Amino acid sequence: YGQTGELEMGTGYDCFDELSHTANGAINSVARSNRLLLRLIMEKHGFDNYSREWWHYTYRAEPFRDEYFDFPVR
Repeated sequence: YGQTGELEMGTGYDCFDELSHTANGAINSVARSNRLLLRLIMEKHGFDNYSREWWHYTYRAEPFRDEYFDFPVR
């Protein structure tokens, strides 16, 4: 990870394996610390973590939380 500038998080982004669960105990201590730091920063700024994906956060104050939009993206 050091050569790419990425932090050690235990898995890559979008890895859908149990190792991606935010509190998975099988990851190393560096990855565990980085995940905790990310979670603390994100929660401080109004985001909640999806516990099965360390990278997945939702903004608590989302104004359209219960609305679904159907429009073309260009």
